[in-house]
Amino acid sequence: MDIASDSLKNPVVVLGMPGIANVGTIAVRTLVKILDAKPVLDFFSEDFPPRIIVRKGITHFPKSTIHLYRAAPDEPHDILVVTADFQPSSAAGVFEYAEFLAQEFSALNVSSLYALAAYEVSYESFFDAYPSPPRVYVSAGSEKTLRQLEMISGTIVSEESVINGANGFIPAWVSSMYDMEGACLLGETMSVIKRDFRASKKLLEIFAELVKVKLDLELLEADVQKVKEFIEWAKSEISERIPQKESDESPPDRYIG
Repeated sequence: MDIASDSLKNPVVVLGMPGIANVGTIAVRTLVKILDAKPVLDFFSEDFPPRIIVRKGITHFPKSTIHLYRAAPDEPHDILVVTADFQPSSAAGVFEYAEFLAQEFSALNVSSLYALAAYEVSYESFFDAYPSPPRVYVSAGSEKTLRQLEMISGTIVSEESVINGANGFIPAWVSSMYDMEGACLLGETMSVIKRDFRASKKLLEIFAELVKVKLDLELLEADVQKVKEFIEWAKSEISERIPQKESDESPPDRYIG
């Protein structure tokens, strides 16, 4: 990457690999637009699925891109944003992808890496909480970072579960193997929502508070409203088909980035 580490201001990384309801992908691609972050590196993985993306008849080879936002004078961090067309398909591919990113960001003296993704809950749990804002479940590689996340309104510390895929693995890898803080922020959603702009917006609000960057999220409002309308429809359709659970049974945690 053609960036001098000493040119960066306490850099942090945020990534969102494709996953459930496209929550992470929407969040980071929106962030790139709002910040007008500039692409600094395209890279490719042999473990991406063998698919070609077609846009208006033009084919594009699947890739990942690292974008750079240089902080305003009153902001504490430059931000590196990682976008990707796909996640690696295998465990070996995820390891290789994570190690590549870790080496690149270690060379740039990155202090922290945050992954934004989805936390899938049952219909019952989701509808019980709606229309309150989506909850954001957080986990981290250190008590220090976890406590920092826990202090932000709207977050819930994840207890015992498993995060599948690159969104969970990459922050854990950099915090375990490299001198970086790593954390995962998972926006509450349900599988029937295909593109959950509502959860993505909540993740960006929390990320903005976390790294002290100013974000105008107005461009998401029209899509957020469409998601709310879909949720209202789904609630009326699905609730009639869900059998009542015993009152002492709580829904299990499920998160899949």
